[in-house]
Order: sequence, then structure tokens, then C-alpha cells
Amino acid sequence: MPARIAYTAAREIAEHAAREAPKEACGLLAGRSGHISHSLPVRNLAPRPEAQFELDPREELIALKAIDKRGLELLGAYHSHPDAPPIPSGEDIAGAVDDGLLQLILSLDRSAPRLKIWRIGDGRVTPVELIFEDQSALVDDHALSRFQELAVVIAGLASLFILLALALALLPPAPDLSALP
Repeated sequence: MPARIAYTAAREIAEHAAREAPKEACGLLAGRSGHISHSLPVRNLAPRPEAQFELDPREELIALKAIDKRGLELLGAYHSHPDAPPIPSGEDIAGAVDDGLLQLILSLDRSAPRLKIWRIGDGRVTPVELIFEDQSALVDDHALSRFQELAVVIAGLASLFILLALALALLPPAPDLSALP
């Protein structure tokens, strides 16, 4: 079954990875029914953060509480590979604890970030199809607030009444029907 990721979550992960480079960035993935809607950054406490990641347990607990408070599910974890492709390393495979959780890897080894998602467990690595939600479906920067929508409707009605008044004012006078035989 494919995993879906919201544009905003993918963008936040990429921005987090870029900020942390050359260290690996890491965090948790949350959402519902395999749809990743939120990313929660967690500090990397690994002894060699340029080549590995280890979630800060305190920050991980805070992130897990935030996931629960929002009524979301923990779907997995993410980390970056600043100088390598988005393929699980030997350490990634050895460190995976639950193949029910998704493992997203973001690579910064090219000009544009690349994201791949995996299920890793019992020494097996299985790629999962990753579907990116359309930006416009999730983040509509041009969406109007209710007040703005109401203002547009009022402006439209006002324009209609003005046009009607102008049309009536420009009509020629009605003919005098009393003079007809």
C-alpha cells in the first residue's frame, strides 16, 4: 500500500534537513491511515551526527505527546542523508525496530532534495510507493477567509445594483401613450 505525504510535511522535512546539514536531521512522521500530514523534528543525539542519527529521547517523548494531543497516529520516522542517496544504510537497517513504521529518508546529495520511504525490519528493506499530495490540495495560499468571501459577495451585489441603476438611467424616456388615437 502506498504512503501519501502532504506537501507541507515534505517541505518541512526538506527545510529541516537543509538547516541541519552537514548533520543528519531526524524526526517523527504523523497522520492518519498511511497519510503523512505532519512532521515533528527531533534533535539528533548521535555521536557522529554527520553519518548517523539517534532521536533525543526527551524531545521524542514531547513529539509523541503532541501527536497524541492532535489525535494523530505515529506513522514512522524520518532522517536525512546529507551526502548519500535516500537508501537505507547498514546502520539504518540495524537500528530499525518496527517494520510497521515507515522510514522516510531525505537525500541532499543533489541540487533538489529526494525523498524515499521504506519499511525496514528483521533485516529486510522494502520500498514503499510515496505519493506526494498536490500543494494546492493541501495549502491554498490564495484561499479567502470567510470575511473576504463575504466582502467579495457584497462587492459583487453592489456592482450589480450600480449596473442596474445605470442601465435604468440610460434608458430613453417612455413614449407618451395618451396622445395615440
